[in-house]
Amino acid sequence: MQRSTKVTEQTLTGTNIVNWIRLLRENKFKISWRYLPRALFISLVTTLTAPIALYEKLRYRKKIKQTKITKPPVFIIGHWRSGTTFLHTLMIKDQQFAYVSNLIAFMPSIFISGGRFFKHALKRFMPSKRRMDNMKLGIYEPQEEEYALANLSSMSLYHGMVFPQNLREYSKYCSFDGLSEKKVTKWKKIFQRFLQKITYYSNGKQLILKNPSNTFRIKLLLAMYPNAKFIHIFRNPFDVFLSTLKMYEELFPYFFLQEPYTDNEGQEFIIDLYEEMFIKYFAEKDLIPAGNLIEVKYEDFVQNPLHGLQAIYQNLGLEHFDESCACFNDHLESIKGYKINKHKLDETIIEKISNRWQLTVQKWG
Repeated sequence: MQRSTKVTEQTLTGTNIVNWIRLLRENKFKISWRYLPRALFISLVTTLTAPIALYEKLRYRKKIKQTKITKPPVFIIGHWRSGTTFLHTLMIKDQQFAYVSNLIAFMPSIFISGGRFFKHALKRFMPSKRRMDNMKLGIYEPQEEEYALANLSSMSLYHGMVFPQNLREYSKYCSFDGLSEKKVTKWKKIFQRFLQKITYYSNGKQLILKNPSNTFRIKLLLAMYPNAKFIHIFRNPFDVFLSTLKMYEELFPYFFLQEPYTDNEGQEFIIDLYEEMFIKYFAEKDLIPAGNLIEVKYEDFVQNPLHGLQAIYQNLGLEHFDESCACFNDHLESIKGYKINKHKLDETIIEKISNRWQLTVQKWG
């Protein structure tokens, strides 16, 4: 795994002081000396933005609380590196949808009041492209709402990227299985308020959200949004493994505040989490009402994205496909030269994945 000494590319700079202290306390303030500047940077930013966060909370709390989510959210789910970002980036070209941008995800407490000012700082600190696949990473590009939840609470898998010594502990917040009802209720309240905030900010548009962690949460999300729509995009498991491993090796080191896991521990964690995800998904997907789920094969979708989008709109009963075709085409033309990373499998990995991921290997080949 590569090392990085970069200080400013931190996912937690948009958290609040209370949550930041809570996370430090949960991890017993164990910060590696080499990463202390990162912790100090997060502390500085959270302190500077605290007055704006307080103002935004007081100014908009009542309006957000009164906001109704009248249109069923659309959840794009699937394992990391399965094409969720490609699909999400394409679908938000349809102006009927509201989505979580990088600005919202990394500054969830201040994006209404301070977004215009802090967008320049965020743009300066963010790389222009994602490190693991060179996809564009602008402040208004779509992002997983899991980053926002990590900034708003201490209950997210993504805290494991920051505190890697507790990576497995934080993975419990994918499904919430075995955790107290109090924690589940608290998470649901935070999630609901966040979605209300985006709905208020977007003047009531339908939400389209992309978050691999939600693949674990079908039952939980249906309890909150019974008519929610789900798009599950899946990909060759062998490609998923190598692409996810590349993400762990090339992206996560920029966020560490502790000495990381070993390469072998990282591989085992990827394998275990994938297994847990799809055992959970296949156990719960039949709870989704008829007409509210479509499963999309990534390899087919990238061959003919417009055909794939049309099937998604038809199956889920979404409107305005024809009106948005020009926007879809424009985006596809803009990324025409983009090349997907190529990965090489060795026999050891093939054997391990074939044995451990039989559930999907047998289903998808």
